[in-house]
Order: sequence, then structure tokens, then C-alpha cells
Amino acid sequence: MVNRIQVNRNIVNVEILKEVKNHLIAPWQRNLLFITSVVAVGLGISNFMIQKTLQGVVLLILGIGCFAEIYYLNHRKYKETVKTIKDQLNKEEVTYTMSFGNDGVAIHNCDTGVNNKIPYANIKQIIETENTYTLLAKKQEFIVVRKDCLKVSVEDFVQFLKSKDTKIKRWVK
Repeated sequence: MVNRIQVNRNIVNVEILKEVKNHLIAPWQRNLLFITSVVAVGLGISNFMIQKTLQGVVLLILGIGCFAEIYYLNHRKYKETVKTIKDQLNKEEVTYTMSFGNDGVAIHNCDTGVNNKIPYANIKQIIETENTYTLLAKKQEFIVVRKDCLKVSVEDFVQFLKSKDTKIKRWVK
């Protein structure tokens, strides 16, 4: 069993952010907006069928608006992150080191010298993309771990996180 995991030279660039951008909003927000969208469109269609056109139009607009909001929130978070990187560093990438210790993930931004610590209790979800494992936490924080920077096996990484007090319910395989 691994006691600590160190990730060095974890470079997050625009391409990596594009890869994870559809997962940057909280799952509860995405799910709530999606359910509201489906219900509103369904009710809108049923209102058209019973000749209540105005109510049907309003509900269809609400449903389409909720669905569009999912895209908008993801895109806005992505754009804010890219803008922050460009404004602070005048480049399109940022280099991090991360230490997965006993009580949380210590993150050091190598370009700015800023440190951040995210307790394991705040980590709610892990998402695997083609090149990354992204950990979503409370307060819309996220940790992008590039697969090519992870020096332990996926099994060891997952087992390590399972041994901590995370709120992750679905694990990568």
C-alpha cells in the first residue's frame, strides 16, 4: 500500500482543459439542469397536445434554456480558467506539483509559487478522460492529474484514494 503519492511537473494546458471542460461544473448542478430540461420539454410538448400553446412555448423555452445552461456553465468555467492562466503567466499552460499526503492534496503552482491544499473530505468525484484523472472537489475546485505524470499504477492510485476520507461514490476502473 502506498503511503504518499507525489506528482511532479504536471503541466495543464489549453488542450488538457478542453478535454476536461465538460466535467468542470458540479454533478448536482448538471443533473438538476438536465432533469429540469427534460421535464420542461416533456410538459411543453404535452401542453401543445392539449392546445395550451402559450404554456407549451414557455415550458419549451425553459427546457431549452436549462439545457443550454449546462453548456454555458462548462464553457464559462473553462474560459475563466484559461483567462486566469493567460493573465497571470502570459502563456497557455501552468505547471503544478502535487503531494497526496495523509489529510489532503497539497498543490504547488510552480509558475506563481502559490500553494493550495484540498482535504480529502472535499473530494467528491473522479473522472477519467483520455489523458487525465480529474478530481472534483467542493467550492468548484478541481485537480487535474495527467496520466503521464502519475508515477504509480492506476490501481495503486485508486486504492490510495479509497483509503482516504473522500466522498467519491463511483470509481474509475
